[in-house]
Amino acid sequence: MRGRVNCKCCLAHFQFHFQPRSIMATYRVFLNPEALLEADRLTLDSKESHHLVRVLRAQTGESVEVLDGQGKRYLGCLTKAEGRAAEIRVESVESLSAPKPEVTLIQSVPKGKAMDLILRMATEIGAARIVPVFTDQGEVQIKGDRLAKKVEKWRATMIEACKQCGLPFLPKLEAPVDLKTFLKEASMPLNGIGVVASLEGRSRPLSEVLAKAGPLERITVAVGPEGDFTNDEYAALSQHGFHPVRLGRNVLRAETAAAYILSVVDQCTTEG
Repeated sequence: MRGRVNCKCCLAHFQFHFQPRSIMATYRVFLNPEALLEADRLTLDSKESHHLVRVLRAQTGESVEVLDGQGKRYLGCLTKAEGRAAEIRVESVESLSAPKPEVTLIQSVPKGKAMDLILRMATEIGAARIVPVFTDQGEVQIKGDRLAKKVEKWRATMIEACKQCGLPFLPKLEAPVDLKTFLKEASMPLNGIGVVASLEGRSRPLSEVLAKAGPLERITVAVGPEGDFTNDEYAALSQHGFHPVRLGRNVLRAETAAAYILSVVDQCTTEG
């Protein structure tokens, strides 16, 4: 569907995202922890205020949708267009329940900007939790302040995906950790299943494994690095209940594999 953009926003900010709401918001922002929320008024933090007022050039009287990343949408009107503390009069609040099953992505951190793309796609598809891991054959090992800044950038990328698509839930981004360390501390939840994208001969089609498992509350998917998981890592995943699954007939890049496995899980478990 195509439409004519007739607002102060540039074309890049115009979103074709249609949902039945009492107010069709012109602008969309995120409710960061620094924001102030009162009974019928919301004051955005300085970052979101600057983006809304200075970058998007929103003006007093225009409608705004505020996402909190936890299932709530605040719909209202911009009453104070200040670049450091924009105020919105809240006119309605929509609360949504988290979708089931709850999907966790365990992702080996790839080199370059591929992780940003993976996080954006995982957010859009509907992952509830993302665990970046370092693996034996992965080419990325980040520590200290550099890692903290990287995680902050990753979270910003996920928030932008939420805002762009109007998603009510922001995935929980865990602190990056070595895969074996994560597995030692993790346990497969009740009524849940773990699957790992695998090139092993014993792997089964993902849709087949999900169909055999039946209704599930939680699904954990693991995607390895470009060099694949090592035999020891596959063994450790297997010991923790992960089933090796095939992702089609071709060998996929890490970012493609993440999008593929999350999309198939979503299609196979979404009702209607």
